[in-house]
Amino acid sequence: MAERLGILGGTFDPVHSGHVLLAQAVLERLPLDRILFVPAADPPHKRSLVTSATHRFEMVRLALEGLKRMEISRAELDREGPSYTVETLRHFRSHYAGSDLYLIIGADNIADLPTWHDPEGILALATIVSGSRDEQGLAQDPDFGSRILRVPTPTYDISSTDIRQRLLQGLPVRYLVPEAVEHYLASHGLYQNP
Repeated sequence: MAERLGILGGTFDPVHSGHVLLAQAVLERLPLDRILFVPAADPPHKRSLVTSATHRFEMVRLALEGLKRMEISRAELDREGPSYTVETLRHFRSHYAGSDLYLIIGADNIADLPTWHDPEGILALATIVSGSRDEQGLAQDPDFGSRILRVPTPTYDISSTDIRQRLLQGLPVRYLVPEAVEHYLASHGLYQNP
């Protein structure tokens, strides 16, 4: 059955409240049927080690628990090789034939879009939707920026890097991550000094 399907990919190391709030804002502003969160198995743009896919998948699952029209997908975790967005979109195109795909990214990712694997293929497969985390990416790349649907969303200055750093320093992350994710982080000792 054809639907309007949002796709929000990322390393989610860890997933944080900004990810969920971006998805919620896009759902409220665009008539999407649902949004799939797609954790990357082997993110090609990440130079440092990432937390195991098992932990990242479970944290996203917990973050979405009880939220309507938001689901998690194993599309990249079950595929071998680098987690290229264009391959993920091809996967969803073949599994949801006739559906309209909407790739949701933060505005800070627009400037990097030309460096992604096959950016023209991405633009051919999906409408790229940018939340308004900041204006920087749009200003730096007018070519790709002009081909992206901008959706006004609240600005949340939350990053996975900052959360990892806070945990490493023994600082609280309450409200920066969903409560269930906060409990998961604590119970598994993730991102803390050994």
